[in-house]
Amino acid sequence: MKSVTELLRNADPLLHESMTSSEQRDYRRKTILAAASRAPDRVGAEPRSKVTLLVTLAFVMTVLLFLVERMWSPIVRNVYAAAVRFEVKLAEEKPAPGLREARVSGTERSVYLHAEDIVTNGDISRAYIIHTDHSSQYNVDVEFNPSGSEKIRAATASHIGKPVAILLDGQVVMTAVVREPIAKSAVISGDLSRAEAEKIVKGITTIR
Repeated sequence: MKSVTELLRNADPLLHESMTSSEQRDYRRKTILAAASRAPDRVGAEPRSKVTLLVTLAFVMTVLLFLVERMWSPIVRNVYAAAVRFEVKLAEEKPAPGLREARVSGTERSVYLHAEDIVTNGDISRAYIIHTDHSSQYNVDVEFNPSGSEKIRAATASHIGKPVAILLDGQVVMTAVVREPIAKSAVISGDLSRAEAEKIVKGITTIR
């Protein structure tokens, strides 16, 4: 079998040209052979380099997305999950037109709520945990700002002997019978753990 060099020599269109020497023809054949041997590498190198670049970019994007999720998710959870909507509403023991029935959390008892809020998160000046010695029960004391104090005093002054309800995120967590007008503060009581009480304190002061 003839080699590539011999085949090129036989097919050389310059073979019979008197103006071209054998050395020049050999040089041209070597140049063509060298170019032909390098061509596959150049053709394959470009796709391989593109594939490598794409793989690298995909890896970098994956790492970035992972890091963003790890850093952003706790921020989102802390801002939104910790927020607790606080409301105080006048309530009744019996149903009547315009009242909404609501179950008191942790009991089988229902009360009937007036539609209007007396005070909400924006009426709170501060909240803190109350802990009785030798007890695992924690309560939350909520102090109202001047505007909130005036609103709850006026509402409860005409509601003596009837219940008032405290709601967290729309759920009635406790009720209490008004014995005298409420003016400055209210206590959220119940079988609260310290973690639950801390969550309420942080949550009700988050929304303004």
